[in-house]
Amino acid sequence: MKKIFVLSLLLLNVCVSVMATSAPALPDKWKHWLDEEVVYIITAKEKEVFLSLASEREREAFEKAFWLQRDPTPGTPTNELKDEHYRRLKYANEFLGRGSFLPGWKTDRGRIYIILGKPVDVQRFYESAQNLVPCELWHYQGDTSLGLPPFFYIVFYQDQGSAEYKLYSPSFDGPQRLLQHTLQTNLSRYQAYQQIKGASAELAEASLSLIPGTGEDPSSSTSSLSSDILISQIQNSAVKRVQNEWAEAFARAKEIVTTDYSVNYVSCNSVVFIHQENQKNYIHAIIEPHGLSMSQFEQKVTAPVKLNVVISDRSGQIIHQEEKNVQIEVSQEDFKKIQRRLSDIGDVIPLVEGDFYLRLLLRNLESKEFSSLEENISSPIPGKPSLSPLLLLYGEKEVPGVVDTIPFLLNGHQLYPNTQKDYTAHEDLIIYFEIYNPSPALNTCTFSCAISLDQKTLATQMGSVQDQTYFLRRFPLKDYRPGYYKLRASVVDAAGKEVLSSGSEFNIAPLASIPRPWNFNRVYPPLDHPYFSIIRANEYLGLGQNDQIIRELEKFYSPSSPQKDIAFRLATAYFNKRDFPKVIAIMDPLKEVQDLEIDKLLGRAHLETSEYAKAVEFFTKALAAGGEIVEILNLLGYSHYKNNDLMSARKYLERSLKLNPNQPEIKRLIEEI
Repeated sequence: MKKIFVLSLLLLNVCVSVMATSAPALPDKWKHWLDEEVVYIITAKEKEVFLSLASEREREAFEKAFWLQRDPTPGTPTNELKDEHYRRLKYANEFLGRGSFLPGWKTDRGRIYIILGKPVDVQRFYESAQNLVPCELWHYQGDTSLGLPPFFYIVFYQDQGSAEYKLYSPSFDGPQRLLQHTLQTNLSRYQAYQQIKGASAELAEASLSLIPGTGEDPSSSTSSLSSDILISQIQNSAVKRVQNEWAEAFARAKEIVTTDYSVNYVSCNSVVFIHQENQKNYIHAIIEPHGLSMSQFEQKVTAPVKLNVVISDRSGQIIHQEEKNVQIEVSQEDFKKIQRRLSDIGDVIPLVEGDFYLRLLLRNLESKEFSSLEENISSPIPGKPSLSPLLLLYGEKEVPGVVDTIPFLLNGHQLYPNTQKDYTAHEDLIIYFEIYNPSPALNTCTFSCAISLDQKTLATQMGSVQDQTYFLRRFPLKDYRPGYYKLRASVVDAAGKEVLSSGSEFNIAPLASIPRPWNFNRVYPPLDHPYFSIIRANEYLGLGQNDQIIRELEKFYSPSSPQKDIAFRLATAYFNKRDFPKVIAIMDPLKEVQDLEIDKLLGRAHLETSEYAKAVEFFTKALAAGGEIVEILNLLGYSHYKNNDLMSARKYLERSLKLNPNQPEIKRLIEEI
């Protein structure tokens, strides 16, 4: 009972510590940036992401990305929007806080000025014979793309002797508020309007509505809410300029993009398709950034790119992670042909069966741009037949005899996926799909592909499945009008029952042509190369499926000339199955290689088989290969302890405690010695 109570206290302390440190106080520099400098232009999602950042480096990278997303002329040395924003902020603080207890940026006039900028004109009205309170009428031309009218007013007034100018609302304040206090309760709305009109017809019109020409009736008892809707639209206009997509992508990839400040997010199109061959699954993916900056070097135009791949299961456990170098290089002549087109960068990744989350992060090391692809994917489980998603193409060509593995080179056809699913009436719609895990029962079935519009079938192609596992079909679109169409593929048995199906949509645009991207594909060895099995074995290792690792790698293991990557993963699977003699047999041909992973695994296997002298030998080699590592020092000390060399045991365990004093079990073992 005492141990349970102590453990509960420890867990409580850990939880309190986590709660106390999960939301560190924001440094003053960043609090000022968030709450004052960008308070009116940052979106709620951007603010949420910024507050989740833990390090100075992440915040610096975020700030840089924040302004890059707002740069009207990316690629030039000057960010005009940023410069203008800080000019407005400075003006507001210098001139619009006078007579107020608030700093200029926090006043109503300061807020509007920072969001909208300098008015086209300003009319100022002071206490006069017309009995007006001090007020200002600002004239603006609106950006209609942000939902603002082409012309509108903003009115500020000083209320009841206050020196601070307040934002005026025709519906909540009414024309009476623009008059001296003694007249506010004595005049009707219409009389107040007439009084103001004597000083300024424009101010009188704005007292009824901030949007000219709306025809507000001055004799009515109230104004419409159109002016209040306008004020709300103004306050939201600054955040409408930016899509939250970049902030979400930054949050997901911050560990990677902040390492080299690749913070200029570029949106992208993408396609992900699972291809099955010999009952094994492979991801074929394209990421198509909306811009790819390239630079000239001698007679070549290049873009140094890194592609980060992360695959995790639905619980968030990462089963595969790697970084690939992609050196894109074209001649100047070819670059002239492709510079106005998008770029498709393709990749192939082997994948074990199950449901996963895929993230691809494309980083341009020179321009610091990044694009990301995130998608839930289902890799077919052996046994049950299913139909793949429909892969829509803008082109394909037959390329027989190629043995290398190339993205979207499937069954002897190089496929060119249509990332946006847009076509013209001058093109063909090309469709590719597969039957996953086909069974002999499907051989007698028929397949069909159908295009429909408004639930009316416009075209159908049919055929016998027989022993086909993939289908490639082409539909001319010359007789189709622009619009959105549905596409459906199905497999039907002899009784007419639909047993498999898959659907998609596409659009026919009213254009003469659509520019198609140029392609850059990584080339890999044939699918039967151990490269793919090693990756698949790593994925199984992350899932704890040791038998599948053995099945993948055993055929590639050779005792006479073992490859370290294969032998180590194969031996790890047997170690997890507690077959320690098998681990020693597999790794024995590599025992002379000085390698931390090899020596550590052999040491652990000998420790488990009570061969303590051998364990000491390999842990000593591991220490020499990897340096002072707490885990190795502990294993070496414990092996000496089990081998009755207490002096050596104490020496290594004490060295471990110097590196990490918080090891109660090691302290107890030293006391026992």
